[in-house]
Amino acid sequence: MNNRFFSALALRNIKSNKTLYIPYLLSSIAIIMMFYLMASLMANQFVQERSSALPTLFSLGVIIIAIFSVIFILYTNSFVIKKRKKEIGLYGILGLEKRHVAKILLFETMFTSVASILTGLSAGLVFGRLFFMLLNYLLKLPTDIGYVIALDPILWTVLLFLAIFAITYIYNVSQFTFANPIKLLKGKTEGEKEPKGSIILFILALVFLGWGYGISLTIPDPISAISKFFLAVFLVIIGTYLLFISGSIFILKALKKNKRIYYRPGAFISISGMLYRMKQNAVGLANICILASMVIIALSTTLMIYVGSEETLENRYPFENNMSLFGDPEQPELIEQQFADLQAHYEQETEKLGLEVTEMEALRFQSIYGSLDNNRFNFTEAFDGLELNVFGQVIPLEDYNGMTGKNIELAEDEALFYHSNGKYTKEELIIGDRLYQLTPIENDFSAETGLTETIVLVVPDMSHIESLMASYKEQFPDAPIVGLSADISWNTTGTDEEKKAYADRIRMQSYSVESARYESRDLQREDWYSTNGGFLFLGIFLGLLFTIGTVLITYFKQVSEGFDDREKFQIMQKVGLDKEMIHDSTKSQIIWMFLLPIVVATIHVIFAYPIVSKLLTLFGITNEKTWLLSFIGVVIAFAAIYWVIYRITSKVYYSIVK
Repeated sequence: MNNRFFSALALRNIKSNKTLYIPYLLSSIAIIMMFYLMASLMANQFVQERSSALPTLFSLGVIIIAIFSVIFILYTNSFVIKKRKKEIGLYGILGLEKRHVAKILLFETMFTSVASILTGLSAGLVFGRLFFMLLNYLLKLPTDIGYVIALDPILWTVLLFLAIFAITYIYNVSQFTFANPIKLLKGKTEGEKEPKGSIILFILALVFLGWGYGISLTIPDPISAISKFFLAVFLVIIGTYLLFISGSIFILKALKKNKRIYYRPGAFISISGMLYRMKQNAVGLANICILASMVIIALSTTLMIYVGSEETLENRYPFENNMSLFGDPEQPELIEQQFADLQAHYEQETEKLGLEVTEMEALRFQSIYGSLDNNRFNFTEAFDGLELNVFGQVIPLEDYNGMTGKNIELAEDEALFYHSNGKYTKEELIIGDRLYQLTPIENDFSAETGLTETIVLVVPDMSHIESLMASYKEQFPDAPIVGLSADISWNTTGTDEEKKAYADRIRMQSYSVESARYESRDLQREDWYSTNGGFLFLGIFLGLLFTIGTVLITYFKQVSEGFDDREKFQIMQKVGLDKEMIHDSTKSQIIWMFLLPIVVATIHVIFAYPIVSKLLTLFGITNEKTWLLSFIGVVIAFAAIYWVIYRITSKVYYSIVK
């Protein structure tokens, strides 16, 4: 037998199994196209040079899509090969050796992989310009990103998916290499034994979910959220699988024990059928639930970041112009001189350009690090280790009064006090060698004081700051000292063009100021929209990818269940069960399958809200109402898409069963 015979047989097999192969090929083509588009963005020179955040962002997207591609193609391929076990077993009965069957599968894999890769790349090249137009719109750039066809993304795509399809071939061959033909013939109809409910697994499911939810609900600040987010996600994923595997079995067995419910024809058929293969069903349901959660979180958060771009920009830069000064601890008088001189200088520069300073805020502060123990603040070395207990700022009263417009007076043993989480309620605080009587104040400071546990101490004058740093130096004589810092922020009159030209002038002058950083809201706007638009683009990409995964996993699940149920329902019809009753009994199974994942996914996202909202604080997003509307909108949109999936795949299931 020559290769022409095997290739012809492989093509005939693909055509005869088109119900399975068409969705498999479409899903592979879609994922290949999306991977290529993301890879082409990562390799685009304009994206690389536009913003330092965008290359990292798109690299993350490429990695996520690559990992998902491996998992998803292997998962869908397992459905295809499962339905073909009887056919493969028949080859052995007819006398074909295993090496011959392996060659047939090799040609099938070659045809499907080459067709998928070539079509996916072609679709990526055709729709590439459309996606670049979308990216240009989202980034709001003055000049569009040029769409250039590069060889590197094509090569990455071909190599990745050739490797994935090679793995599917090895898996397919292994399915009949270690099994005899008779067992393969029975493999499709053997089914699974009724799973035994495990109270241990059910308890573990609740423990993992409770642990993941607990991390989200108790997360104190955004910095902690960064380190704990992936742990919480991992715990919830494990808990989801265990919940569907064990919890669903407990529910079904409880229904089975209820004679009033179970001993009715429709309920008897649906409960028995679902319980009989619940282990397989549970994994599919858990996959759909996790994918749905990813879609909702990815789209709602990235949509929120983009919609709130202007708001977050203003939160990040409350003033149009912002100059930060970083003092040298060996020359504390230098920053004092800069602090005074620069305020006068900027007012003069503004007048030279025919503009006016409408508002100016100037603030000196000393950064300290440590922990709160009872009524004492204990110093730790600056940046001591990876974990930061408490970050503190000490501000002179003169600057605080100037910033707030108040006229507060303090005695030598008094201080104003702000605590970011409000848990410190004592009326006094010992810091260094001083005891202060505290008066609580609201957060009149930067929103960044909420990124980690923070205290702000307003002391009577600069001598108190010098005294505190002397105490720190005495405790840590060899440790580096963070010098006194200062912020000067101001707004001016003028048109948008005049303000931008003004910001360019001040930025050029700032290069000559020692240990200083100038930031302008107008100059940062383009980069800000670039980054946030990139997040939205990535969110849409991943949301679309996970939605495709949900659709196709659901489709393959329905097809698989339909073929498994068809022979059973044919037998039931022969013993007198009418088609209407069959339809009613199967409808409850489908509703169970479709409603449960979306309900559990919504619960997951609700519990994820606290930790996600903390992470969004890093982007300057503080408007909970907008975030809630974004979340609700995405849930409704995804539920509508999910309903369409239900309608389509349920018809496929019914057509197979009938």
